[in-house]
Amino acid sequence: MTPEMNADQIAEIRPALREAIDGAPDTCVTFTVAGAPEKWLQVLGSTINTAYPHEGDPEEWLHSLPRISPQIEVEACQPGLFATFQFPAIEITPTARWIDGWFVQVLGCLPGEYHLDIQCERM
Repeated sequence: MTPEMNADQIAEIRPALREAIDGAPDTCVTFTVAGAPEKWLQVLGSTINTAYPHEGDPEEWLHSLPRISPQIEVEACQPGLFATFQFPAIEITPTARWIDGWFVQVLGCLPGEYHLDIQCERM
């Protein structure tokens, strides 16, 4: 998978991340794969909560995702349902690449072929 393949997804993710950062800690941004509501991810402050359809520790997946920071911590997890990660800080482009990687590698979306519905909410 080349970065160019997912340029559209990263371009979709970046402005919504900017909204989450600018509105932190009161703005929640939810990304949902169009036509697949079970594939979702939320950003609130420096926390990412996401669908996690696998068994086992979600930390195992962190090795295959774009590197952001060595301090990403699994805050909570219920295998088969969700995983919550705590980031030291949300940086727009690296985090957008990480989110795209999560949708492709963990949630099984086809690189460059999935589309996101994005919802921003004030909490």
